[in-house]
Amino acid sequence: MAKPKARRTARIILLTSCTLAVAGLFGGVVRQSWLTNAAATEVVSMEAQGAEILHPMTTLLGEMVKAQSTAVRGEQVDTEGLRKALASVAELDQKYGVALQTSERLAGLTAQVETAITRGETGRAAYDTYTGLVTLTRDLIRRIGDTSHLIHDPDLDSYYLMDAAIVRLPAAIVFAGRASDLVTLAGGKVLEGEDVVRAAVARFGVSAAAEEVNDGLRKSVDFTSRSALGANIAERLDAFKAAADAFAPPTMLAELASTVAAATLAANANRVYAAANPLAHRLIGELQALLAQRQAKLGADWRFTAVAGGLVTVIGLVMLWLLAMRRTRTGPAETVDALSRDTPGDDLPVRSLTYARELFEAEELVHVGRAVRARTRGNGDAR
Repeated sequence: MAKPKARRTARIILLTSCTLAVAGLFGGVVRQSWLTNAAATEVVSMEAQGAEILHPMTTLLGEMVKAQSTAVRGEQVDTEGLRKALASVAELDQKYGVALQTSERLAGLTAQVETAITRGETGRAAYDTYTGLVTLTRDLIRRIGDTSHLIHDPDLDSYYLMDAAIVRLPAAIVFAGRASDLVTLAGGKVLEGEDVVRAAVARFGVSAAAEEVNDGLRKSVDFTSRSALGANIAERLDAFKAAADAFAPPTMLAELASTVAAATLAANANRVYAAANPLAHRLIGELQALLAQRQAKLGADWRFTAVAGGLVTVIGLVMLWLLAMRRTRTGPAETVDALSRDTPGDDLPVRSLTYARELFEAEELVHVGRAVRARTRGNGDAR
């Protein structure tokens, strides 16, 4: 009797252990998937915040470059445009500044811009002052790209959009304004000394940035799953390339150092950042669309993980409940009887064998009784 009971107990323990092991393993997989999904969601959320604040930052950079060129020419700087651009950045900085670590840098930049406006410098002094402000603005853009993880984006389509929007196009805008300003400072004369090299390098920088933007965006279009990307950026990309070619023809560096009329170069510089700025905004918008798709996919993955985990938990609990109910309903004696019906040969319980023997003996007694009665009747007839 002890042997079948031990077997049933071992069977129940084995089934329970297997159920718990499977549930534990699946729980570990669900937990790991959950953590990975949560980390990816946080990164994409940070990238989206960075992309949102890059819109006013791009506008601010354009305003800075225009203010520099205006001050170098001795004209009145558009202070209202500068302050409005700074206010737009500050508005989003209130929401994302802590996470993106931009508040302190933005406050310093705003203070220095107000100081430059108050001084009202022109000529070479204005060039030096605003060059520093432009550098601080570009550094802040790069800081946003770094803290928001945009610079570290692993997907090729979004990476090249980011690279063009916050690295290449800002460089082209700055280089265009710098070359124009250096020619203006020469006063119609031939550039001399370091200014010759600076102007040539700046014009070459615009040409190189245009080529890098074009190559990067082609790769982005080739690798993206967003079919509308190519059509959405084509027109503005063509306009930027045309402006860059007019400002700095794709020729040898020696030719870029040749004398250029200040008015012509200034007009071409205006064309460059007039085309680069809208293109940068469009690329940031496309980047936001890609990030929105990624967020939607991560949300769907999160819901699938949650539903799958819930279903497996319910199934595991039901299995454990069924095992518990079976054990509760089947008492020790009933368990032995149930096993005795399923176990052949030598495994029959003693109680079952005893019961069968008693039946057999009772049947034998019936036969013996019949034989005795028959014999008694025969003897009586003989007498």
